[in-house]
Amino acid sequence: MAAYAAAWIVLIAVYTALFAASGVPVSRAARGAVAAALPTAVVGLAALGLARRLPWFPAGRRGFWVRLLGALLGLAAVATAGWLVLVEVDLRLTGVDRRPMGPIIAWQGVINFLLLLSLAGVGYARHTSEALRQARDAAARADALRARAELELLRSQVQPHFILNVLHALLGLVRRDPARAEAALERLGALLRFGQEVHQAGRDWVPLSREWELVESYLELERVRLGDRLETSVEADVEALSVLVPPFALQPLVENAIVHGIAPRASGGRITVSARRSAGAVRLSVSDDGPGAGEADIAGSPRVGLRLLRERLATLYGGRARMTFETPPSGGFAVHLDLPADGGVEAP
Repeated sequence: MAAYAAAWIVLIAVYTALFAASGVPVSRAARGAVAAALPTAVVGLAALGLARRLPWFPAGRRGFWVRLLGALLGLAAVATAGWLVLVEVDLRLTGVDRRPMGPIIAWQGVINFLLLLSLAGVGYARHTSEALRQARDAAARADALRARAELELLRSQVQPHFILNVLHALLGLVRRDPARAEAALERLGALLRFGQEVHQAGRDWVPLSREWELVESYLELERVRLGDRLETSVEADVEALSVLVPPFALQPLVENAIVHGIAPRASGGRITVSARRSAGAVRLSVSDDGPGAGEADIAGSPRVGLRLLRERLATLYGGRARMTFETPPSGGFAVHLDLPADGGVEAP
């Protein structure tokens, strides 16, 4: 605001000098300069704010240009009317009867329009710069969250006890069922390759089908480890599998269900994973029949997987995605992700 006021003070000084150079007394020249500049300076604040009231559209959107031109012409008319009022007040105070003629009024209107057009341009430039800065910040945050998510995946999947438990289960399988042991090793390799691929490509989005393969690989490895203690039900609409989703959006929910709802119980339990597409959105759900948990339990948990996922969704979808928790009266725990089906990005 200080820079804005300083710029108008400079303009008033220039106006005063020009009027005085044409033979007008300095005091009268100063009053005339203030009368010419002050209304436009006040109205100019509205011109600066047009970028927020009239969002920018690509060239060729005629409606935008019509509205912008109309707004500027209206503001110029207000500024010109303000100038005429100040001139009239000055004439009444001084007793001088020299009102501006029609051509002078028209010229002042043109000058006001050009000044307001320039201010609108400054406003749009500033607004665009701020939008780009916010986009860069969001992209940087998304990169950081993706890196943290990848790290969380590696910590949870490649931690020694997980690998040791899987390998221990495979040792017994090698002799009893070599084909299943080989398939499990392939699943483990696929899981690790997925994380490496996302990291190297720097992807924020993958088709749900890829994430679904990751979940199936993870569940197969957990079935090898937990045996009959783990029951699963995995169902997805075919049309949902083509939707773009953030990598590691679904797998942490499955891991959370096994770690907290299944593994601690000697009897094990059941996990249900589903993907449904409808009304321009896709719902991903993971539920278990464990003891359940409330919002307070989730907030106080030392595990950061769910909180990290919520942050990633808020950043990548700009608030259009939702994560909700449910603990039915009969027990168990469910997490639902409601994601826009369009994703708003190009396919990788």
